[in-house]
Amino acid sequence: MKACKMKRLVALLSLVFLYINTASAQLAIIPQPLHVTAAKGAFVLKGQGVIGVDQESEAVGRYLQRYLLDTYALVFKVNVYQHIPLHTAIKLISNKSSAEGAYTLSVNSGGITIGGNGAGVFYGVQSLLQLMPQGRGMLFRVPACTVEDQPRFNWRGLSLDVSRHFFTVAEVEKYIDVMAHYKLNVFHWHLTDDEGWRIQIDKYPKLTEVGSKISYWAKQGKFRKLDNLVDDGRDGFYTKADIREVIKYAKDRYITILPEIEMPGHSEAAIFAYPELGCQDSTGAKNRVRMYDPSEHTFQFLEDVLSEVIELFPNDYIHIGGDEAEMDDWLHSPTAVALMKKEHLKNVREIQSYFIKRIEKFLLSKNKKLVGWDEILEGGLAESATVMSWRGEEGGLAAARMHHPVVMTPLPYMYFDAPQAKVATEPIGWNPPVYWQMVYQYEPVSASLAANETSYILGAQGNIWTEKVPNLQHLEYMVYPRALAVAELTWTAKENKNIDRFEQSMYGQYNFFKLWNLNARLPNVQGMEDLVTNKDNIGIVLKHPLKDARIQYTLDGTRPDTKMASKPFPLVIQAAVKDSLLISADVSLQGTEQHIFQTALVKQVTVNPSTVEAAGLKPGLNLTEEKAMLGNPAKGIKAVSAGTYLNGYLKISTEGDYRISTDFEISPAVDLDKQVIISQNKNKYVAPQSALLHLKIGYYQLRGYYPVNDKNKGQTLLVIKNAEGKLLDTAVSLFH
Repeated sequence: MKACKMKRLVALLSLVFLYINTASAQLAIIPQPLHVTAAKGAFVLKGQGVIGVDQESEAVGRYLQRYLLDTYALVFKVNVYQHIPLHTAIKLISNKSSAEGAYTLSVNSGGITIGGNGAGVFYGVQSLLQLMPQGRGMLFRVPACTVEDQPRFNWRGLSLDVSRHFFTVAEVEKYIDVMAHYKLNVFHWHLTDDEGWRIQIDKYPKLTEVGSKISYWAKQGKFRKLDNLVDDGRDGFYTKADIREVIKYAKDRYITILPEIEMPGHSEAAIFAYPELGCQDSTGAKNRVRMYDPSEHTFQFLEDVLSEVIELFPNDYIHIGGDEAEMDDWLHSPTAVALMKKEHLKNVREIQSYFIKRIEKFLLSKNKKLVGWDEILEGGLAESATVMSWRGEEGGLAAARMHHPVVMTPLPYMYFDAPQAKVATEPIGWNPPVYWQMVYQYEPVSASLAANETSYILGAQGNIWTEKVPNLQHLEYMVYPRALAVAELTWTAKENKNIDRFEQSMYGQYNFFKLWNLNARLPNVQGMEDLVTNKDNIGIVLKHPLKDARIQYTLDGTRPDTKMASKPFPLVIQAAVKDSLLISADVSLQGTEQHIFQTALVKQVTVNPSTVEAAGLKPGLNLTEEKAMLGNPAKGIKAVSAGTYLNGYLKISTEGDYRISTDFEISPAVDLDKQVIISQNKNKYVAPQSALLHLKIGYYQLRGYYPVNDKNKGQTLLVIKNAEGKLLDTAVSLFH
């Protein structure tokens, strides 16, 4: 038994290295296409060239013409042909026989050809743009290649909450532009909530006259204090002309807009404008009112509002919210109590269901489909509803099993208001960190679904709530690069996903971000990790994947002064260690205002060889499983492995420096000579850690513990390297 476990541990101690093919790296496209083939040569783009289009692709041709002019100052003509001449520099050809959204891209020394159906030509253009030079004033060589591509999912979404903080039309259009570059195709526009009503409704002018100025009224003391916002808020609303402009802008980029009008909860701004809509309390208590009263007046109001919304938005879906409804308020409402008696409703969840189904019936009469958050399952799901699963996957799985369409947008993976690294070093946000790797590794189609249920998963969506996001620069910092991971997990075939390849492609996008003036969060510094050492002096090498990145740092924990001289990467920090030191680093990108803040703690420990007798030791570590009990006592209890304790000794045959680390995503606990060298429950992407130790010849007591789960069973438990970076042979260095 121990021999089998030892083999398993030896396997865990091996490392897999992925080498990126230089030709593939040259053709880095996000999201990764279905098939990409690099070829020799290139096509050189020159000004005064021609973009040849047919009637169906003319709009895309003019989009490309404008992009080349605005981004590179390249002047191209757009000519419409019935049959595009072969010598034309760029040919955009509509192909109605291909699948919706599919495209082909061919580049050779004679020119560029893109063909596709519907949005396909546009998506082919986006792939072309990622093969373009990543700066101005360069030779415009597009590498020769062929690309065949089509999307995995039809719903590739990104939301924007404009209720908590308002964003202007220009800011929204920039947000849509970047979505389009990565083939995201659903813009979920969260237009109403407690903190603001942002859409003009002619029949109810006070919704914007009053409800769009909530932060103003809060400052006047006429509305509650907006203590859930990072600041005093940002007021504003969109006129119907604004809405139409944004809809056309999105349509030209093959993006559908999903408007959200919240109900029955999250409706405080509307109720502040029209108090009679609010849930009345028969006890006379004065409470914060965020719930609509389920009265005939309320339903008429909502039908009037939705009629004007429907008139504006040409898409098939209307999102009605349905989340976090404070349904207990209905227990004190005479209207709600009377409704329960009239409709024979047993509880408040059934009032919620009645409310949603009634709105659904109205939407269906207008040829619209209802979308709601997974709470709309409570009390009975509306017959034609599409469910957005946000409270984990459970609601979405339940809806799919009921044969309802589902968009997967679960916490924590798809919530971009969470920080991206250590909470203490990032802008304030909700929930624990969500790093881009976590987003990328999410799979929208659960293995628990039956084959006839998987087709109900329409796709996935990233969400951003803006209580703590006061402006566009901050918004971009929170959304990117995580939205690129959403783009790939919703577009790219599952078998083509590769996180190492994606990472390299992602780094290449930062030059485009600079071209677009996009404030994406910078990648972390490589080598910036919490470190345990027994050395009196250390040398730490810091690297960064972006060539224009620079660093300012201190060794006493104070934040670097922005007036300090910055240094290029790679950077070697030589420092004396006495007990501990705290490295604080501010990383910036030349030519931009982008920067991130990182910290790393270096802690000094003392480790000595054990006095154990080597003659009595056996090869390998001793592994002991911890058992957990699961099941129904009436049906029997099942023992399962909850975790594994490891005990033994690390044999050092040559005195020198050694680095010990873990590749578990959530770290195990590891002690050497009873000193903690790897702390448990730290995420390797958020809080990387390792030990750099000078070890004398001898045996060192090694102990540890790690939980057993599906996620870590394929990960590397411990990595032990010498000063030259060579892995120790575990067969001759681990004993018990």
